[in-house]
Amino acid sequence: MNNNNSIKSSNKLRLNILEKTLYPFFNALPQDVPTEWVIPFLCIIEDLQYLQYIVNDKAFPTLRQYVLKLYTIFDPNIISSIQFYLTFGFIVLFTLYVYFVLIYHIRSNGRKTMSKKNLWIFNSLYTILFRYCLQFVLNFLFKPVYLLCQFNISGIPECDSVLNTVIKYIAIVTIVLITVYNVVYSNFNMNTNCLSSGKYFGSMHKANINGLLFTKLILACIAGFLFPYLMAKNVNDAIIAPLLYVFVCGVFSYLAVFQLKNQPYYSIYINNYRFAVYATIAIFQAISFIFHSIDIYKSQVVADIVPVIIIILFIVNFKLNDIYYKSILKRIYKKYYEKQVVSDLRESTSVDELKYSPEKLKKKSVYQSVERITTETYIKKEIKVFKNFYECEIACRFLRNNRNIEAYQLMRKLFEEGFNQFKHEANIYIMAWYYIHSMKKFYKENNLLKKYDMNLFNDEGILNNAMDLKLDMRKKYLINKAESYIEIEKRENSMNTNSLDVESSIKLEELKNNVVITHIQGLQEIKELFTKLRSSTNTKDISSYALNISNICKFQNSAYSQYNTIIRQFPDAKDVSKMYVLFLMDVMNKDDLAFKYANGNVKMLAEHNSVQASANEVTSPTSANEIASPTKINDVKDKKALTSSSNSLISIPHSDFSSQSGMGRELRKKINAKNSMAKKYLLPIKNLKLNMAIFIVLFMIFFAIQAIYSISIFRYVENRSDTLNLNMNIPGAIKTVALNVRLLSYNLILNNFTAYDKHMGLLKSSLMYLDTMNMESVSSEMDIETSDSLLEPVGEYAYDTFEKKTLADSYKKFISNIKFCINREPLKEDEPIYDILFEPHFKYFIVNSKSNFDLVFSKCKEVISDQILNTFDNLDIIIISLEIALVFIILCIAYITFIPLNKSMNKILINSLRMFKYLSKENYETVITDYEEKIESLCQSFELDKEITEGHLKHGKTKTFKNIKLILSFAIIIIYVIIAGIPVLNVANEISNILTIMQKSSDRLALLKGIQLFSYEIINRDKSIFLDTEPERILTDLISKLETIQEELKTGSYGGPTFDSYPSLNNVLKENGCHRLDKAATYTNCTTIEYNPEYGFSKEVGTLPLNELIREYIYYVHNFLDDVKDGKYERPNFINKENIGIIFNNVLEGDFFKFQDGAMDNIFGDIQYIDQELLSQVSVLISNNSTVIILLISIGIVIFLAIDIFIFNKLYSDKIKEMNTLVSFLFLVPPSIVNKNEKFKRFLETTQTDD
Repeated sequence: MNNNNSIKSSNKLRLNILEKTLYPFFNALPQDVPTEWVIPFLCIIEDLQYLQYIVNDKAFPTLRQYVLKLYTIFDPNIISSIQFYLTFGFIVLFTLYVYFVLIYHIRSNGRKTMSKKNLWIFNSLYTILFRYCLQFVLNFLFKPVYLLCQFNISGIPECDSVLNTVIKYIAIVTIVLITVYNVVYSNFNMNTNCLSSGKYFGSMHKANINGLLFTKLILACIAGFLFPYLMAKNVNDAIIAPLLYVFVCGVFSYLAVFQLKNQPYYSIYINNYRFAVYATIAIFQAISFIFHSIDIYKSQVVADIVPVIIIILFIVNFKLNDIYYKSILKRIYKKYYEKQVVSDLRESTSVDELKYSPEKLKKKSVYQSVERITTETYIKKEIKVFKNFYECEIACRFLRNNRNIEAYQLMRKLFEEGFNQFKHEANIYIMAWYYIHSMKKFYKENNLLKKYDMNLFNDEGILNNAMDLKLDMRKKYLINKAESYIEIEKRENSMNTNSLDVESSIKLEELKNNVVITHIQGLQEIKELFTKLRSSTNTKDISSYALNISNICKFQNSAYSQYNTIIRQFPDAKDVSKMYVLFLMDVMNKDDLAFKYANGNVKMLAEHNSVQASANEVTSPTSANEIASPTKINDVKDKKALTSSSNSLISIPHSDFSSQSGMGRELRKKINAKNSMAKKYLLPIKNLKLNMAIFIVLFMIFFAIQAIYSISIFRYVENRSDTLNLNMNIPGAIKTVALNVRLLSYNLILNNFTAYDKHMGLLKSSLMYLDTMNMESVSSEMDIETSDSLLEPVGEYAYDTFEKKTLADSYKKFISNIKFCINREPLKEDEPIYDILFEPHFKYFIVNSKSNFDLVFSKCKEVISDQILNTFDNLDIIIISLEIALVFIILCIAYITFIPLNKSMNKILINSLRMFKYLSKENYETVITDYEEKIESLCQSFELDKEITEGHLKHGKTKTFKNIKLILSFAIIIIYVIIAGIPVLNVANEISNILTIMQKSSDRLALLKGIQLFSYEIINRDKSIFLDTEPERILTDLISKLETIQEELKTGSYGGPTFDSYPSLNNVLKENGCHRLDKAATYTNCTTIEYNPEYGFSKEVGTLPLNELIREYIYYVHNFLDDVKDGKYERPNFINKENIGIIFNNVLEGDFFKFQDGAMDNIFGDIQYIDQELLSQVSVLISNNSTVIILLISIGIVIFLAIDIFIFNKLYSDKIKEMNTLVSFLFLVPPSIVNKNEKFKRFLETTQTDD
């Protein structure tokens, strides 16, 4: 496009910066992607996604499965963590990629963009994912906002966890980004070829795309957040459901009315389809509301007719829109015909005839055609043909089928009528222009245009009228696009070539214009720096010149890239190559490259010194690429600034460039000096960059070590948790064995087998648990000394002895004693009772039950637990140490970046630029005047306003922005390092809390069995073992300890958490029920318990929540003690069979003991279930957080690498470029001036400064 035309168009359209940058990008995007025939199928998929809101199992619970599958395939249920992370990651990454492509295009000003094929793939993926499947994407993204933590899937982060919060905010940001891009994209998503009958869903209108977008957004928000939130707050479904009915019905009614009124698509069938979809959803939702109101929605008949109702509604609405569309056309053509008749009447009938000779008027045939209408009505009242401006375009769609010249003329007349009726609506002018342009293009492609007068297709005034009206972004875009078509058409006519060559020439001209502006800006920045140096070379002032060097570097790199892009795309553009040579000499100071592009021929450059140079020396008339700018450089009379440079190749004597010597001696000397200086100046920067790279590698290693160590610890704990689960119940099992051995001894002494099987079964179960399941872990892990010892009975008339053994040996001794007792036969007639009572194996259990078993074997449940807790203590120390080390490394990198690097750069800059103090004022004037002439010449050559180019030189806060980026980068890394360590520390703390509360909770097992055992011993009164009232005292002490533990667990006063922190235990602690473990050593399970209210063990009592059941049990124990004191139990001396038989019968028949047996099984079952549930939470925590840690580390590495590549390495790369720019600037001083200043010359040759 012509530069002047571009400026005029931009000024008239008043394009802002955003519009100027966005229009080229969206112009480059292909429309109707992925392919024309696929779009209808994608639209059907898009509309099927709405079914999940009107046809689902909540609206109609009895729906058939095949109907439900229609919407469940678009309902993104999360079934696994892998599926979630892959889908979520893909959506987030593709969203970022969309913005990357957009920003990349904008920042390069359209110079660097993807190929047409890649743009097609990109826009196809976007269209499929974020337009037609947008409802699925939004539904999926809203789940992490609220529902994610409720799925209870392994690997999915828990509610309120750090990762859950991170995912939540990422989802919200992604939703916002998708919405913003869709809103912007909707302004440019159109098909401006009005005759493209093969393009489905074509339209120049927005077609209510934004309305659909926000409908999808709100529906996803309602389904994924609002309703689950209200349900969590226990809001009644009867309140929630009508809200959805009202919203869906209302919004789709609005969409249906909009569609019916505007008929935005070119194809009548697509308009029928769209209206049928919207109206069907709205009407069916209203019908569903009626079904719910009269409470028949659960009926199978209603559920079965739902698909039928939807199909019927769709067909009826499809036909209804077709009828309405045809009625619009009929009304428009009728009104238009009537208006034409009246218009003809006005032209053929004078006012005098109407006033003085109505009889004559009746004779006119025209009057007969309108005799049903009074003359006054048509003359005094204006007939409105269209109800809205959309109808004007609707009435012209006949051109898609009939494209003869008469149809075209009728189209123009219809639009002219629209102009008269809607004078202040820009849309109608824009639509008219595109219809005219489409017809002109059709006629031209079919060689029909030359048959007609070109004035018929004159459309320039239409756009001018549109530009005088109020325009939004979309209208401006359409006008801008139209002007590009006009420019192409003009060039086609003037150049007599095809559209491809014209578009290529326009692109070349635009690229050339941009690169010349950048070229001039580089010259201006160099001139400005020379001007500043002329004013002052003080150290304080020179420090501020770093910004000029940075700007020169920016313009050098930008123009260098632009020139190479043009030369690569348009290799025949010789004028660009010559401009490039001048740029290399005057801005980049790359004489070697300039020599290369000049092909080593100085004469070719010297020819430009001629004022009378011919235009043919620059451009070739046969090149389509060069036709685009026939009057540029060659039309300028003064070529001096374009073709000569005081520091360029031409300034060196021609003898230095003889064909024998190739590149001249002086030039080689200059290049060698530059390279030497650059190498010296770059060395400290490269060393600092190497140090930074070393620290980054160390950072990555430490970061990986943190992850690997954390996961290995978690795996270790997970492997140990099964062993811990088994060991946790050992003390309780020990007391259970002691109790059952004591009761078994009754059976053996009395030869009474009433409860023999029960006691023997419990003993064997306990033996299997203690021996088979725990022996290996006890033997390998617990071969440790204990502070206490067990009594070793030696017989009836000997004193019991203490035997010091390791815990493992004591445990093995305990197991062997159990086996002996199990194998002991009943007492024979000739055997005294003391053969069992005082038998060392039996006596071993009762004498150690006082406290020895508790003191020794309580360690069994603590050994593994203590190992894990110690491991977590070490983990905390190591993780915190690694966190500190990582932060220290980052601070080291920050120190290197901010202090030594800046110090080194400033020192080199100041020392170098201070050498300019040896140049005289005349030297500065020579250089500044030279650059001023070059700038003036370029501006004149390309018809550029010098003030406009200088306007681009407003120095922004580039350095501050870079520092902010660096600070933010360091802050992000430090924060992320801390965040990455938090899950590890949290898991360690949570598992430690779980193990602590498990320890405290399992302490109750031994106490409860001890209470049960000594309740029997109170009745026994075995004075050979216990002192008088010793069992009562022990029992009272055990009750006190149990109550203390209960209170500690309730309040957390023991230093650990309470059960309120674990809601999953509420079914045990707050709800009635019975619980057992599969491998529990109990005689009964939940299905075989015998409840009996006669002795207090009713089902209501037995299934009480755990703490209430314990309180109830303690209450019964206190009553039992009171009954003993009151003499309600017969307690003869424990000295013979008869007395033991009486005691045994009391035990068997006593209501308290019956209650105690039932309650004890249920209490034990509940406590063991709690321990198991807590340990399962440990496994879940470890599994989930292992995934979290791996994910955090993976994301962290990606973030760190991205920051390293795009921030840190780019910073050093920029510093290296700036240093090269500084060196090139130092050598920009012409040799004629350098040779007159020995100190400056020596500085350039040796890089030695005054300092």
